Amino acid sequence: MHEKKSYSFFTIFSLGLILMFGFSRCSSEVDLNAPYQSIPIIFGLLDAEVDTQWVRINRTWLGEGDQNIFALIQDSSEYENSRVKAQFVEVYANGQEVVGTPPFILKDTLLENKDESGIFFAPEYKAYYAVTSGANSLNTENEYKFELVLDDTTEVEAQTNLISPVIGNITQPPMGVSNIQMGFASVGSINVTYPNYTFKWSSTPGAARYDAVLLVHYLEHYWANDNLTELDSSRVKTMEIPIGSASPSDDEGGEILSKVFSGLTFYTNFSSRLEKNPRITRELGYWDEEDQIARAFDFVLMVANNDLATFLEINTPVTNIIQERPEYTNINGGLGLWGARTIEGVYGLGYSTDTIEHLQEGDETAELNFCTPNPFSDYYCQ
Repeated sequence: MHEKKSYSFFTIFSLGLILMFGFSRCSSEVDLNAPYQSIPIIFGLLDAEVDTQWVRINRTWLGEGDQNIFALIQDSSEYENSRVKAQFVEVYANGQEVVGTPPFILKDTLLENKDESGIFFAPEYKAYYAVTSGANSLNTENEYKFELVLDDTTEVEAQTNLISPVIGNITQPPMGVSNIQMGFASVGSINVTYPNYTFKWSSTPGAARYDAVLLVHYLEHYWANDNLTELDSSRVKTMEIPIGSASPSDDEGGEILSKVFSGLTFYTNFSSRLEKNPRITRELGYWDEEDQIARAFDFVLMVANNDLATFLEINTPVTNIIQERPEYTNINGGLGLWGARTIEGVYGLGYSTDTIEHLQEGDETAELNFCTPNPFSDYYCQ
């Protein structure tokens, strides 16, 4: 129930950021007659809780003509393997290397999960990785320095701290309780009210920013006829509802943080983001036979260290009249980000009868055709 999960949101977000850096360096604003200088672009987020660390190592480029065409060529933004020697090592905060700990040598591989509809080369792309499990696990008490040598001459460095996970730091909803039921609506005889729910947690050492989200899991059924007697296909879906971000006063840990979530937000997200189609029916969550509860929600904290938090803050969409923003990088000898993040969460949360009743019968959500997999409920999926 409390197993840590990985979400594609982070993979897509990380790749988007590195590509953003690359594109900013190959726009038409570059003087095409100027001497060409290739600049390394690094993007890596360390996570002490996972067994493999991934790093993107790319480069800027310059060519005569339309830069959008060059972006589609793999060699424009990626280095040849023979030119790259990359690793990261455990160091103290002052940069002194920890004696007796071997370096983590980064190996290259090709991944094939990149969206071909983008402006950059796809679907394959090169990434670098190092295994960090067992005896080779990362030590959250120290920091890690990234080291890159190109062509045996160009040296690139960056250093970042890690985030220390603390078991049980999420206090509401409580961790370790198997039958929690979230109530986002209270159905009365006359009207419906939407209770607020306060999510609470304590900060952990190294954490500088928390982005809280509610993940809602449901199953969509696509029917071939209006009578819903011939099932065409089914698909498991997840909706991510932002709860908000919070930052502790320092990264020492132990500070109580909270975010208030309105029950109405739950229903407005469903009514505005899902298709209302009589041939689509939906089951909210899945039925846990052992605990006799329908589970549909995960409360997840996406945790950033100071380097990543600064990067996110600077790249927040501009809403005022001044559109220019500073460019942030903590890479010495290049561009990009070398930071740390982790994911904490309470998984498999259930929901109250009023929650599914209003989802099924409410004016704004009735046409979404939701039901519950709970066989003992009046709102059971027949």
